[in-house]
Amino acid sequence: MTRPFLYATTNPGKMMEIRNLMRTFDLDLLAPQDIGLDLDVAEDGTTLEENARLKAEAYLDALAAAGRDDVVVMADDTGLEIDALGGEPGIHVRRWLGYTMEDEAIIDLCLSKMAGIAPAQRGAQFRTVIALGAPGMPLKLFDGTLRGVIQEQPGTLRIPGFPFEALFSVPEWGMLLGEIHYLPAEQKAAYVTHREHAVRRALPAIRALVTNGA
Repeated sequence: MTRPFLYATTNPGKMMEIRNLMRTFDLDLLAPQDIGLDLDVAEDGTTLEENARLKAEAYLDALAAAGRDDVVVMADDTGLEIDALGGEPGIHVRRWLGYTMEDEAIIDLCLSKMAGIAPAQRGAQFRTVIALGAPGMPLKLFDGTLRGVIQEQPGTLRIPGFPFEALFSVPEWGMLLGEIHYLPAEQKAAYVTHREHAVRRALPAIRALVTNGA
């Protein structure tokens, strides 16, 4: 017997991406609305780890209040860390200047901050932290990274809500991060993102919780 497995996100794009990934591991993933949850969690932590915990704990508390102590919860948070900027913007991609910014403003700000930085010094990484848990059990954390570079000029593609996918390229792939979304499904498996790296690290713990609650 398996336990329900919930991904604590209200982002439909992330939900689709991770649900499809979990299916390759023969795991079914629930969205919050599938079991009647509608939470707006304040992500006011100072690190990716804190924000992932905040989301997981909020959903676990809501499940406990609803009498659902059988559900495994996975939450995550992602940030971009640019080497030459001392790790900026980190968790503050959307609020890099302290207020909510539009995609094009974020792209312009990044290019401005990195003006004159040599190609060899434009390294960066996307990092995802996953918090995994079930009612009455301590949370476990897993992370995954994807190294790349910030281009000197943005690509033409735009994915709403993901400004850096037009700037962040992966040399080993020979393409922008955002371009993998347009590849045929059978080709995408060759390109493992930061979020997928984190999921793969968490997979043994996920299977243990889902199948026997250990």
